[in-house]
Amino acid sequence: MIRTARPSPTRRDLLAAGAALAVSQAFPSVASAQTPKFRRWEITDPAMPPRVLASYKAGIKKMLALPPTDPRNWYRNAIVHLLDCPHGNWWFLGWHRAYLGWLEVTLRDLSGDPEFALPYWDWTKTPRVPPAMFDDVLDPNNGAFIPTFQKFKTAFEPAITALYASFSSAQKAALPLRPFPLTTPADFWQILEQMFFDQPSARGLTATNPDLDSSTRLAVRMSTISSAVRTSLFAGSGAVGAPAGFQSAKAANHSSGSIKGILESGPHDNVHGAMGGGGVAFMISMYSPVDPIFFLHHGNLDRLWTVWTRRQTALGRPILPQGADLTAWSDEKFLFFSNAKGEPVSQTKAGDYAATVLFDYDYSPGSGDDQVPAPGPVAEASPQVFSARVTSAAVEAGTAAGGIADVPAAALASSASADSNPVVEVTLNLGHDDAGRRFRVLVSAGPGSAPVAAGAITVFGHPHHGPATFTVPLPDSLASAATGATVPLDVRVVPIGTPPRPGAAPTAAAAPAPLVSAIRIRTD
Repeated sequence: MIRTARPSPTRRDLLAAGAALAVSQAFPSVASAQTPKFRRWEITDPAMPPRVLASYKAGIKKMLALPPTDPRNWYRNAIVHLLDCPHGNWWFLGWHRAYLGWLEVTLRDLSGDPEFALPYWDWTKTPRVPPAMFDDVLDPNNGAFIPTFQKFKTAFEPAITALYASFSSAQKAALPLRPFPLTTPADFWQILEQMFFDQPSARGLTATNPDLDSSTRLAVRMSTISSAVRTSLFAGSGAVGAPAGFQSAKAANHSSGSIKGILESGPHDNVHGAMGGGGVAFMISMYSPVDPIFFLHHGNLDRLWTVWTRRQTALGRPILPQGADLTAWSDEKFLFFSNAKGEPVSQTKAGDYAATVLFDYDYSPGSGDDQVPAPGPVAEASPQVFSARVTSAAVEAGTAAGGIADVPAAALASSASADSNPVVEVTLNLGHDDAGRRFRVLVSAGPGSAPVAAGAITVFGHPHHGPATFTVPLPDSLASAATGATVPLDVRVVPIGTPPRPGAAPTAAAAPAPLVSAIRIRTD
């Protein structure tokens, strides 16, 4: 079990905890007394004890068997994600760290394995669904799961009515902030019908077709991970034209925001898209935690946050927001988590999850660990931003949209240094029916230059109308392709199919084309 609850930390406590974590992970021999109690293993690591997956399956079975009135029920746990999870803002990683941690202690208790810790999936090393995740209840198409939405509604409708009646005034005040209506049980069922996927379509990839598609492979390749980890800023200001930062940008609250950093734009969204099977499986929707692979996917994202923290510490950079921003970030309330006994947790602030010490775990080695340098200063690049002229706005089936940004060749050349992080930021105006849509981002160095695939975009966690900004690494090869003093970088957004909105029939009419409203090249 986890250690006794502690009060919310002060700014000094957070900085000290984060620094201590970074030191203990980077130099375990120096801080052996601080070795975490639990290890999260990479699922394909031969050193992972066999009991890890056995306990995961045992815990899931227990959660599936609990009554719908129990907060520890597997589907009730997934409802927490629907009601409260953040995307496109600087609480994205902190909230999911809490979500994984509380599930982990519940599984530890229910499985009877006092050493259990969630495994993670290093999709950079293994860009396909690990074979073990098709075994027994690790596959949401297993018979232990509820097969249809109608059967789910019949079983859970009284429990959902009781759940809504039990919400505190603070929880009730949080629900209208969600990007889709969830303030009443009727709202809940209307939304969930679009996000519940009947078997055998609970997961998009299968044991006979386990590979991530080529666009998702772009999003999880090592160069993308390195670019994400090299992002020096915890979070951007949230202003138009400002960078997203590592965590995604600041927002008014954790149910708002739509400016995504590389980690969320790239591996997070696109693995969800690939596992969501083109818009017809749980992982593309906000009810994605029904699929047990959700927690392995987010475990890898959380691991990369620890890698980023170690890198920032080694370079003498802040690992958390500074000044008033730290207070704003730390004090944000997370009000829907339950502990291993199904009781509301006392750790209700984002700051409680700034480090891994609350849940007392670390990770086995994975992709990106080599991005942590020896301690020492590093020369900081000067920020340079170049806005593109949007020449074609509508991203329609079979038609690319995009624009051209005139970038000095010297800026591209200077961005080739080891610690620079050149990116392209694409802002799309999206509507309700764009959830689940996917695009590939191509960049070429002017007329006659072959386009290079920079990355991919999956619309995930943005079901409302309005602009959303996605951050994609700029290919290093563009610097060598420059032939003049100024390079007209041509950025194209190419649709990948025309999937329906989550929950809609595959034959549903295509939604109106989303529009490219802005493109920026950032070479810092």
